Amino acid sequence: MIDKTSLRRSLVRRMESLLASADDTIRKLKVNHDKFPDPFDQAALEVSKNIELSCRLKDWDLLLDIKETILRIDHGLFGMCDHCGRQISPKRLRVAPMSRLCVDCQEKMENRKKKIRHVNRESRSIAYNHA
Repeated sequence: MIDKTSLRRSLVRRMESLLASADDTIRKLKVNHDKFPDPFDQAALEVSKNIELSCRLKDWDLLLDIKETILRIDHGLFGMCDHCGRQISPKRLRVAPMSRLCVDCQEKMENRKKKIRHVNRESRSIAYNHA
């Protein structure tokens, strides 16, 4: 059995940490750097900023998942599969507490995605096969 209260507390702490990190990133990005005389130094700074923003975008997705999981806990939906409505196994929830699908539904979804990717790859290779 999953202790939802301690899980919720842990998720709230993780969410607060992500928000603090985002605030720190915003402060860093607001620092006005004068134009560097060397264009390579300027380019390095811009690349660094882009990498930082990419990392924050991933954190934003995680933050949304955490918020959704907290809401699921609060509304009594935590541990229920979004697709079939069955209980998600406690073992899966311990490993991946933000899971929204049971193992069976997750596998079915992944298999569908693989088939779609396979069909897309085949259609691209056929389109460029000009003999």
